[in-house]
Amino acid sequence: MRLCGPAAASDILGFNLNIWQAIALGIVQGITEFFPISSSGHLVLLQGLFGFSEPKIAFDIFLHVGSLVSIFIFFRKDIIELFKNRRLFALIMTASIPTFFIGYFMKDMAESLFAAPKTVGWMLAATGVFLLTASIYSKHSAGQKEPGLLSSLIVGVAQGIAVIPGISRSGATIGSAILCGMKKEEAVRFSFLLAIPAILGASVFKMSDITGGLSGKESLAFFMGALAACITGVIAIKVLLELVKGNRLYIFGLYCIAVGAVTIIFI
Repeated sequence: MRLCGPAAASDILGFNLNIWQAIALGIVQGITEFFPISSSGHLVLLQGLFGFSEPKIAFDIFLHVGSLVSIFIFFRKDIIELFKNRRLFALIMTASIPTFFIGYFMKDMAESLFAAPKTVGWMLAATGVFLLTASIYSKHSAGQKEPGLLSSLIVGVAQGIAVIPGISRSGATIGSAILCGMKKEEAVRFSFLLAIPAILGASVFKMSDITGGLSGKESLAFFMGALAACITGVIAIKVLLELVKGNRLYIFGLYCIAVGAVTIIFI
């Protein structure tokens, strides 16, 4: 996940994206946005394989909207409860503050890294090490704490840092929440509830850039990519919850380290 700056018209129309490529990118987005393996990092690598020389910001935003819809579908009961639970709502809003400021001040630097696959590889490796650390900690800690002010701020900072491609948003937030002592299920729930204002804010901010100037074919490709991201996102969330409950977060850590190493060496 990333908070983007203004997109030029070339970011919307400057590349040829067919429907099958859009669906492939949507599937990757839906899986990697929720699996703690960095959606932005994988999109950089996959767009490189498709021959896109620069990040396609507008299309990435469409994919994130699809991911956002999957959160609303899966956590619909928790979202309704969120508006009744003033304490949790306040903590989510509090955690969003450092996310906003870090994302805002780091956005230019972060966007420049979308053209630097080797750096993305190093960030993926760092994500992997962090996930392994959180996984080891969770095996030796029952994790009984509910979200508090300090832990919420820490998780919000982690989400802000995830503006860097290769740093997984879900990995950074879930791992941070676990290291702060939250229950594993609560860590996942808090992570995805916190994603809503971040993704929604970035999407609304960019909406004026992605609604104009698209042809019918391009609009269809964008829509199909978002739909693919939504469907696979719902599945990915369910799988992630089961893996976290089973103390299998380390699987994603090993994966990130492996992909990061391959990227550093061969790309």
